[in-house]
Amino acid sequence: MVRKFSLSSQNYLFVYLLITFLIELSSWVIILIKKDWSFQYTVYCVFCIAFFWFYYTQSFQKKLRKKVHFVSGLISLSVLLFSFFSKEEIGSLLIIALPIFYIVFSIFWFYQKIALPSESKITNDPNFWISTGLLLWSCFFIFRVVPRDFFNIEDQAFLELLREFLYAINCVMYLLFFKALIEYETIAKNIKK
Repeated sequence: MVRKFSLSSQNYLFVYLLITFLIELSSWVIILIKKDWSFQYTVYCVFCIAFFWFYYTQSFQKKLRKKVHFVSGLISLSVLLFSFFSKEEIGSLLIIALPIFYIVFSIFWFYQKIALPSESKITNDPNFWISTGLLLWSCFFIFRVVPRDFFNIEDQAFLELLREFLYAINCVMYLLFFKALIEYETIAKNIKK
């Protein structure tokens, strides 16, 4: 039986949000102390990839789950090999790999939803809100991060504008996650009836 506030009834989304909050809080404190330490973001990227890999494989059917594992394993292997054979640090590669993972997971989820339609509205599914939020964030994050060195040299004002827009996109993503939590609560209430 699903309990109202159990973590499993929300697919452990609260754990992700709590860890995200703690990482952001610690980063804010580190910036105040004026230390340059980005190790927490490398660990956070690994956590996010592992979390959403687990999160989405719970909702995929067996055939699609195998495809997701294959594609995710291929991306992971590519990141490791690229970091081994290039001068790029693993943290820099993970910052690019994270939105790619999010896009892959979200697109696979949308594919499954379209290939296997259900009678209920797609907006009643919490995964719709999670996938939409991750897809929105990932597309904008790639646009902000990939050309950052170029914009840092050529147009720092535009780079700052992109940073401000990313804060707004983060807020939108977390609002979509909040909507997903509301949908999880609605599902839990309907199961109890």
